[in-house]
Order: sequence, then C-alpha cells, then structure tokens
Amino acid sequence: MAGKLFSLTQAPARILAVAGVTFTQLVRMRLFLVLAVFGVGFLALQFLPYQGQLGVEFRGVQQLQLIKDVAIGCMQLFGLIFCVGATALLIPRDTEDRILYTILCKPVPRFDYLCGKVLGVMGLLFTMLLMMDALMSALLWLREGTLATEMQVALQQQGIAANEMAPYLEQIYAAGNTQDTQLAILAIFLGYGVLTSLTLLFSCFTSGTIVSMIFGLGAYFVGMFQGQLFTAITAGGNDGTGPIMQKAQQLVSLLLPDFSLFALTDTAASGTPLSWAMVGSLALIALAYIIMHLLIASWLFAHKEF
Repeated sequence: MAGKLFSLTQAPARILAVAGVTFTQLVRMRLFLVLAVFGVGFLALQFLPYQGQLGVEFRGVQQLQLIKDVAIGCMQLFGLIFCVGATALLIPRDTEDRILYTILCKPVPRFDYLCGKVLGVMGLLFTMLLMMDALMSALLWLREGTLATEMQVALQQQGIAANEMAPYLEQIYAAGNTQDTQLAILAIFLGYGVLTSLTLLFSCFTSGTIVSMIFGLGAYFVGMFQGQLFTAITAGGNDGTGPIMQKAQQLVSLLLPDFSLFALTDTAASGTPLSWAMVGSLALIALAYIIMHLLIASWLFAHKEF
C-alpha cells in the first residue's frame, strides 16, 4: 500500500520528465522555421493594396480583419498538421531510437509515459501558438494606431467633427485584437489538445506513422462535421431514430468530440460575444476527452508488442 502511494506521489515528476524529453525532441525538428515563414507572410500583408477602393468608413476595418483571418487560419493549419504529424511520430521514433525500451524497463507506468508525451506536444504547441499570437497582436496594435490616425485625417478632410468620429474609430478597434480573439485562439489550443491525445491513441494500435496520421486527420474531419454527417444520413432516408443509428451516433460522440465546438472564431465573427465561462466549459470537455483517450491508450499500449 505504501509502495503504491509513493508511486502515485512520484507520478507528476515522471510525467514532467517524459514531457520535457518530448518537448526537446520536437524542438530539434526545427519547427521554429514555421515562425519564420509566418513572420515573412505577416510582413507581406503590410504592402498589399487591399483598401484603396474602400470608403473612408471601412478603411482599416477590412485590413485588420484580413490580418486576423490570415493569422488565425495559419494557427489552425499549423496546429492541425503539428498535432497529427508530430504525435504520430512519437512512439515510432522512441522505438527506433531505443528510448522506449529504456523507459519501460524502469518503473514508469504506461499512463505516465503517454501522459508525458501528450503534455510535451501540447507544451510546444502552446509555445508556438503563443509566439504566433504575439506577432499577430503586435502587428494589429501597430496597424490600429496608424489606421486610426489616417482615418481621423480623412474624416477631417470631409468636414466631420471630432466628436462625430467615435463610431468610425470604434469600428477599427473592434476589428483589432480583442478579448474574443484571444479566447478563440485558446479554444483552438484546447481542441488540438484533444486531437493530440486521440492521435496518440491511434498510434498505440496502428502499424505505422502514416496510418496513424490518416486516422488522426480522418477523426478530426469526422468530428468537425459529425453533425452534418448524421443530418445527411437522416436526409438519405433514415429518420435517425432507429436503435442502430442512435448507438452509432452515441459511439461516435463518445470517442470523437465535436471539434466544431472549439471553432469559436466563427462564433466571434458572427458577433456573438465570448466569455471565460464558455472557454472554461470547453476546457473541462477537452480534459475529459484527453483523460479518456489516455486511459484507453494505456490499455492498448500495455498489450502491444514492440
């Protein structure tokens, strides 16, 4: 009993140790080059002539919105490729480098090992998203000030008084870096955390990296569009109330989260305000899925031959 209790108290240290090794492995893949491409693309946005034909009341709003859309789109694309690709490589790479055998020869539970792997991937993903977000925020802040000054000059030339400029300036600040934008990016991170644990689960029973990546990408798109999928099946002649269809839908929903829940950028773009309570609920959902995936993966991993 005392031995089990001691083992549980040492679990956080073991998990953090595995996470640190995983983080270092992923850093050595030179993923920081993605940030260089991201930065060059952002600088190019400064010189695009995309607001010359807009009226004065829209100058800057479309520019800031474009910067945000491109930045968040890059974050989503990078997160998807990174979570699936990097996670699918973890176990095969450890097996090839003989690291896995060294770790498993020691008193390291499978759950601790897999949990450390997920934390390592999520740690680097968070770091990369944070850097991208910082670059986006800096660019938006710089452009907001410049565009606000340009708009004030243009409105003065049209004879609009200073006390009447507030609605136009508010449009610029609303299109910039707001709390809703930051909450939407945090939700993206939570969704990709679930995708990381799910891809790791697939890698515990698949035969190769490519197969794990295909399973991970397929699961993401099925989870993203599972509502439309079952709606299409219902429209095809099945009313969706049959026991088989209900069981299938429950099984899919149990294993695969509705990834569209984490796509809060569309919600924010529609004008619906986001809140910390909403993101907190998503965090609990993500945590529940991650723990479930790790428990299943631990059982599969214990029965897998290497």
